[in-house]
Amino acid sequence: MAVTKKEEMILTPEEQMQKAIENGKKKHGKVYKTILADEAIIWRKLKRSEYKEVMNIFIYENVEVVDEEGNTTVEQRIDEDATFDIRQEEIAKRVILYPAANKIVEDMAAVAEIISTECMLKSGFGERPITEQC
Repeated sequence: MAVTKKEEMILTPEEQMQKAIENGKKKHGKVYKTILADEAIIWRKLKRSEYKEVMNIFIYENVEVVDEEGNTTVEQRIDEDATFDIRQEEIAKRVILYPAANKIVEDMAAVAEIISTECMLKSGFGERPITEQC
């Protein structure tokens, strides 16, 4: 029985993950696997340039401010919590290689937090260097 081109393109989830690992290693060097709620998530380190881009993301909120004379004005301030959450999501979406980043970040509540934290450590942004006196 001849295999058609369409049949060759269909990969099992395991084959898709393996392909993502192989392609990720070719393109990025090291890749990592994190298991979360029985789901294997394949990801790579964050590049310095990507880190800078993500750190330039800010979410603003309008805040009513009352001065000493009772006058009310509206000021735009950075919403620290929302900014932190969006940055975590953006990091996760940039580094996840398998499964589809946008879908897994939306479908699983803790993915952005866990992957971004792991990624920051492996990328050297949260880890203390080992320094010894020579």
